[in-house]
Amino acid sequence: MAANNVNYYDNLFSKFQSSSSPITPHQLVLEAYLYRKTTSKNINKDESFWNSLFIHELPPSFYRSEDFQLVLTRYFTLTSTFNYDFLVKVLQHEPDVLKAAILKAELVLKKDHVKWHEIHFLARKYPDNLEDLIATCDALQNAHSERLNFLKSQAEPFSRLTIFEFLALSAIYSFKCMTNKAETMNGENLTVDMQLIALKELVNWKLKESNLNEFYLTDDKIALAIKIFQVPFIFPNDEQNPRVIRLLNEFSLLMQAQVELNEFISRSIHPYCFDEGFSFSLINGELVLNSESSANDNWERNGRRQRALRGYWFNRAIDEFCNSDIAGNQIGSAENHEENQFAYVKALASKIELEEVYGFSQYVAIGKNVKVNIFQAILAQELMMAFYLKEYTATFYQYVEETGHWQTALSQLAFNGLLQGENRFPITWSNIKDKINNLVGWTVCDKHPKGDKNAAKAMLDFWSVDLKEHSKLLRSKTAINRQQLTERPIFKIGNYCVQLPWLMPSQISSVNVINNLRRFANARPSLKDETSRIESKLGDAFANQGFNVLKGYTPQDPQAGEIDLICAIDNLVIIIEVKSTFYRTSKKEIVYHRDRTLRKAGIQIRNKVTAIKRELENGLAQQLGIADSKPTIVGWIADTSIEFDHEYFAGYPKVSIQEILIALSDSAHYLSDLENEILTPKESEERFTASSLYNQGFDANQFVKIIENSLVWQAYGESDDSY
Repeated sequence: MAANNVNYYDNLFSKFQSSSSPITPHQLVLEAYLYRKTTSKNINKDESFWNSLFIHELPPSFYRSEDFQLVLTRYFTLTSTFNYDFLVKVLQHEPDVLKAAILKAELVLKKDHVKWHEIHFLARKYPDNLEDLIATCDALQNAHSERLNFLKSQAEPFSRLTIFEFLALSAIYSFKCMTNKAETMNGENLTVDMQLIALKELVNWKLKESNLNEFYLTDDKIALAIKIFQVPFIFPNDEQNPRVIRLLNEFSLLMQAQVELNEFISRSIHPYCFDEGFSFSLINGELVLNSESSANDNWERNGRRQRALRGYWFNRAIDEFCNSDIAGNQIGSAENHEENQFAYVKALASKIELEEVYGFSQYVAIGKNVKVNIFQAILAQELMMAFYLKEYTATFYQYVEETGHWQTALSQLAFNGLLQGENRFPITWSNIKDKINNLVGWTVCDKHPKGDKNAAKAMLDFWSVDLKEHSKLLRSKTAINRQQLTERPIFKIGNYCVQLPWLMPSQISSVNVINNLRRFANARPSLKDETSRIESKLGDAFANQGFNVLKGYTPQDPQAGEIDLICAIDNLVIIIEVKSTFYRTSKKEIVYHRDRTLRKAGIQIRNKVTAIKRELENGLAQQLGIADSKPTIVGWIADTSIEFDHEYFAGYPKVSIQEILIALSDSAHYLSDLENEILTPKESEERFTASSLYNQGFDANQFVKIIENSLVWQAYGESDDSY
C-alpha cells in the first residue's frame, strides 16, 4: 500500500513507535485523537480513527484509562461513524467501561440517537451486560417525557401572552415568593437560584414562540399590560377579572413544572451520566437510587471557596478604598451615601479581581468601535443593585412587616411611588434614550465633568440583552451557551429597557462581567491580549518574590509549544500552563471543562516539562540564573477557575490562579465568607489581622509546599478532610 494511502492514525502510531518518548505509542495516539488536529483538512479524524488498524490492535489494558474512556464516549456521540466489532471487543473485556461511555455521551436523553441501534444490537447478542442500563435509560426517558409533557400542559395558558406581559406577571409571582415561600413539587423550598434558572428557561420558551409584534412596545401597550396583569394584584377591587387572578396560581404551577424538570436533570440525569458513584436500579418498574453523588462534596467545597474568594477581593478593596482620596468624600446624596459607598467598594473589589486574575484593562471592546469602561460599568450595576435593594426589596419587606400581607405591601410600595412621581411597580421600564440620560451622571470624570453619553450608552449595551435578537438566536439553534438572566439583567424590548426589581440585588458583578466577556463574547479581538495579560500579571507576581521569570518561551521541541511561564529561583524551576475560562453554573459544564480543557492541559504541561529538562542541560539553566543544570522541576496547570483544584492531569496538579496569587502575596488573612461577614461584621482590625503562611519570611520551597498541600485553604479554616 502506498504511504499516502496509509490510515492517518496507523501512520501516526508507526511514527510514535520509532520515537524515544517515555509515553507509550498507544497512549500518544489516543491523545492525538482527543486533543490534536490532523495535519490535513481533508482527513476526517473520526472516520480515520475508527477505521484504523490501530484501534483493533489497542491492548485491552488501555480500556480503563481515562483517555480511552473519553475516546469511547466521543464514539457514542457520532452519527455517521460505526465500528460494531470493536464495541464487542470492549464489551467482552470491560463492560463497565462501555456502559460508562454510553452514559457520558448523554444518550439517556437522546432516545432517537442512531447509536441506540448498535446498543440494542449488542444487548440482544450479549443479553447479560446491557439490559439493566437500557431498562434504566428507558425509565429515565419516560420520566423525562412525563415532565416535558406536564410542563407543556402548564405552559399552555401563557402561550398567547406577549413577552412583556409574561415578565409583568412573573414579577408579581416573584414578589409574592419573597414572603410566601413557594415549594417545589417535592415539597422543598423553592430557592432563588431555582427560580432564576426556571425563569430563564421559561423566558427562552416565550422568546422561541414569540412573534415580531411583541418586540414593538409602546406606552399604550405597556399601560394595558400593567392594567391587566399587575393592577388586579396591587390595587384589587370588586370587579376583578377572575382569569387574571387564576393566571397567578397557574404561573406558580408553571414554575413548579419547570423547576421539577430542571431538578430532575441536575439531580438525576447529570449525576447518572457523569458521576460513577451515582446509580439506579429498576425494581418492579420503579427507579431506586443505589448511591448518592460522590461529586457533592467538591461542589459544596468549591461553593465555600468561591464565597471566601469574594470576601478576599472585598477585603482587599476595603483596604484600597480606605487609603484612597475618595474615602472621605460623600458619594451621591447624603441619604444614599452609605449604600453608594458600599456599592463603590464592591465595584472596586470586582475591578481588582478582573485585573489581577482575568487580565482585563480599563477599557474592553464590546463591539465595532465601542469600548466600555469596566469599572464604570460595574459601578453602574452596583449602584443599580443598591437602588433596587433599598427602594424596592427592603421597602417591600418593611411594608410586609407593617401590614402582614404581601399584596398590601406591594400596593403600598406602588402607591407611595406614584405619590412621589416614581415607578415602584414590580416591573420597571423606561425609554432607551431616557435610560442613557439617567446613566450619564455615573460617567462623570475629569475628562467629562458633565458625563459622557457615549460611555453611558456603552454601559447600557454591556448590561443589556436585546430580546428580539436573542429570540432570533434561540430560533437558529446556534445558541449553545445562553446567558443567565442575571448576567445581562436589562432587557431591551423595542425602544424600551425593562428590568425586574426583585432580580437586580441577586447579582454578582464580577461573575456577570466574566461570563459576558469570556463565555458569550469569546470571539473578541481583545481576548488574546487579555489572555496574555493574565500570564504576564501572574509572572510579575512571581518576579516580585525574587523569581527569574521567562514569559512565552518557545523550546526547540515543537511538541512542547510555547510555554506560558517559567519561574526559577535557587534550585527550583516552576513551569506553568495558564488556562482562562468563565464561571460554570452546572455540574455538566464542570465535567466538560475537566475532560476538554484540563486533561489537554495536563498533556501540554507534561510535554513542556520534558522539553525544559533537556534545555536546562543545554544552557537554559544559565539564562534562568540556576547554577545546577538539574534543578527541582515542578509543573502546574494554573486556571482561573477553582474546579478540580489539586487534582492531577497527566501527573501534574491543577491549581487556581487565585490560590497562587494569595500564596505569593501571603494574604490568606483576607479570605472570608463575605455573606456571613455582612451578617455579623467584625471590626476591620480584627478582620485584617495578618497571619503569615511563612514562618521566617517568603521561601520558595515552602511556597511549593503551600500550593501542593492546599495550605492556603487550611489557613482560611478548612480542615484536612476537606481535600
